Amino acid sequence: MEKIYLFIAVPASLILLIQTSLTFLGLSGEIDADFDGDGDVNGTGESGLTLFSVRNLVAFFTFFGWGGLWLRSMGVAPVFTVLGSIFLGMLFMLISMGLFLLVSKMQRSGNIDLNNAIGKLGEVYIPIPGNRKHTGKVNIIIQGALREVEAFTDDLEDLKTGSTVQVIAVESGARLIVKKYERGGKTNAL
Repeated sequence: MEKIYLFIAVPASLILLIQTSLTFLGLSGEIDADFDGDGDVNGTGESGLTLFSVRNLVAFFTFFGWGGLWLRSMGVAPVFTVLGSIFLGMLFMLISMGLFLLVSKMQRSGNIDLNNAIGKLGEVYIPIPGNRKHTGKVNIIIQGALREVEAFTDDLEDLKTGSTVQVIAVESGARLIVKKYERGGKTNAL
């Protein structure tokens, strides 16, 4: 029975270690996808409070396995070892879920003030149709961090990917109003 617990605990621990490292490095969490066609779809998946996620199942199996080994080493009867392992797995799964939720909230904290972008230069990431027909996106450094922000333009021409733009205003709804920036040719905005 100890071999079964060990067979579950070791791989799950390695996967949990990799997941935790990626989260603290900022390489997991939010997935953002934009699709343009006749309509506009903006799908955003965020790591939130989900009971049956891969991360939580890995945490469950990690502590289920190590809990089972610990209880067996203490001489606990097999039935109580399984029940105790399930309890420990659920407990640490909930703790892990809470910790990852706290980390994801820290990554998404709303302390970036878009008004600090006014007058700054950025680079068009997703083309911005002219005359405020639709939003596009710009990459811009705000408060020392590179951000991808939705933007409109009052310019008559469309702003193509890679164009340098200057922020002239912020619209409610966290959107920037930008204009094409030209000063002796293309300027490196970032």
